[in-house]
Amino acid sequence: MVTAVDEGRGLVKVCWADVRDRVAKVEPTFARLVDELSPDKSFPLYLAYYPYGECTGNTQTTFLPREEGGYDLLSNPNLSKDIIKHLGYGMDSAPLGMVLEKQLEFFVDLRNEGITIPLLIYSAGMFFPFSRVLSRKNARIYSANAILSAASGGRSVFMLPNIGCATNHSNLQRDFNIQDPPPKQLYDHWRIFKRIIASNIVECDWRACVLYFSEKWINKLYKDKTWVYLKIYLHELGWKYTEYRRNHFCYDLAFSMIQRMRNLKPNPYLADTARHLFTTSIGAAPGYVPANNNDALPLNILQKVFLESYGLKKYYPTILQPAHFNFEEDRYPIYYSLQNPSTHMFSPKSREVSSTLCEMRELEHIMRIFTEELAKDDGMCANTIMSKVAKSIRFNYFHNKPDRHRVVQSSAMMASLDKRFSFISEECEVNGAKFSCDSAFVRGCIGINAGHGMES
Repeated sequence: MVTAVDEGRGLVKVCWADVRDRVAKVEPTFARLVDELSPDKSFPLYLAYYPYGECTGNTQTTFLPREEGGYDLLSNPNLSKDIIKHLGYGMDSAPLGMVLEKQLEFFVDLRNEGITIPLLIYSAGMFFPFSRVLSRKNARIYSANAILSAASGGRSVFMLPNIGCATNHSNLQRDFNIQDPPPKQLYDHWRIFKRIIASNIVECDWRACVLYFSEKWINKLYKDKTWVYLKIYLHELGWKYTEYRRNHFCYDLAFSMIQRMRNLKPNPYLADTARHLFTTSIGAAPGYVPANNNDALPLNILQKVFLESYGLKKYYPTILQPAHFNFEEDRYPIYYSLQNPSTHMFSPKSREVSSTLCEMRELEHIMRIFTEELAKDDGMCANTIMSKVAKSIRFNYFHNKPDRHRVVQSSAMMASLDKRFSFISEECEVNGAKFSCDSAFVRGCIGINAGHGMES
């Protein structure tokens, strides 16, 4: 199962000298601290290469890739003694890992609802899991099991224009030996993407690479005083990653107090959505952005396939992917849609029949009140990141139907305000295509922009 030859596949056993330069490229501070410790070959590391769409683990165990394809569960007692010895400490969750290439998505899969909820997007240079590794002396386990799953690349990805046409889908079935029926909802798009990439027709070398640390690294962190600076570094990262979650109850209280003070009695579903929009604004929860590189999925290949095989002619083959927003730095907006809800709360919708356009107007009203109160210099969230966001973020509301109240803008504007919606990989040729302004996602879409409106 394990090989010592790194060919970019399966599970590869290496030492620090083998991967030092790759680590330094994505996380130079960590590499410098490890260099000072000079771990030798008795501190094994494991490179795990995951093809696109493969399950990398869940909160119960880790999935280790095989060189020939497929995977083994780390919780399997029949694994090789070498793996159990060095990585077995993480068999009921995950050993300490670091993403070296591409991305991983941690998500909740609500199959009956036909939706995934992206929770965390791990990019190159990021570590996981902190809770089990850095709290190993704590007898209490707070991380819930059987909830989270993880996949290589983006799981909560989808094509913006409709790709459910049976006639066009039959082309994919013919060209890539796909047995699946046409996708009926956005939830199904990933399954089709994965089938295409996994087919023998496509030559795809897309791999997410995770570097797993053996137990000797962890033991040194806790028992060797010379490793204290590396331990502090990891603890500070873990503290930073959990900053919002540790203060979440304060913001919940603040939102509740605002509703009480302003006599705001909204639809609970829309109130939860408003809170989630602020959580997305500070980067604590993912939103969606148009993909313009191959970090989350083999974008170049998929766009080419849907243009040339599926026969997508009228619209740009725009694919949306989950991402975390950095309001201090990101130039372009991040998006949320009422048609693809991914809040972390499940309050029921009002029983009153209401159009999405009406819901958008009510949501704008809720957001305006929340923003006014959070931005106050003497408010309960003064001098916090939530107050800073309220002062600097602009929320834009979109729908393809006209709004006579002029609260909601036309979704046709989105492509001119955000050029990523018309991104086409170099391998593709598109003539006469346009932005899919009537797609499901933009019929009730909120753009979150850092203060100066959306720009091209």
